Amino acid sequence: MFRLLLRNDALFFFLEGACMKRSFYLGAKSKKAVKGEANVFITGLSRFDGNVEIFVTDENEVTVLARQKFDEQRSALLQIDFKYDIASAEHKYEVGGKVSSILYMLVDEAGTKFTPYPAVFGSGSVNVTFDSTIGTFSADFRLKVQNSPTEPELDASGAFENVSGLVHQTK
Repeated sequence: MFRLLLRNDALFFFLEGACMKRSFYLGAKSKKAVKGEANVFITGLSRFDGNVEIFVTDENEVTVLARQKFDEQRSALLQIDFKYDIASAEHKYEVGGKVSSILYMLVDEAGTKFTPYPAVFGSGSVNVTFDSTIGTFSADFRLKVQNSPTEPELDASGAFENVSGLVHQTK
């Protein structure tokens, strides 16, 4: 089940399943200049090469979101959420781990169709470099994504590069 919620100038996308509930930023206004690039190649889908639009933390969790517009009707998002106290190292992508979610999502610009491809827990790892003091981030990952439990898992490899401009936000 999917829900959209607007809060504090940020649009959240909620993905709910039998064993999970995840929220994802779709957009937010920021006075700070967020910079960075992201890419991902997923077997059977178009390559994603986007620009980071959101790099925000509540000092508990950090969200990084990149967007690529394919044409006037379609775009895609790539988002990673991780714990603020994450160590710069390689982390297994697992339930309860320091990297809490990775999501690739195709979006119909009319806002009527969202096709999410969340990363599958236990399917790979994420190599993270994060400096909360100066507000920089980079990561690369190799894992599997899946649109639904009835569809096959797809190989995904990607990266967030040269991300800067961390915004500290209160709840």
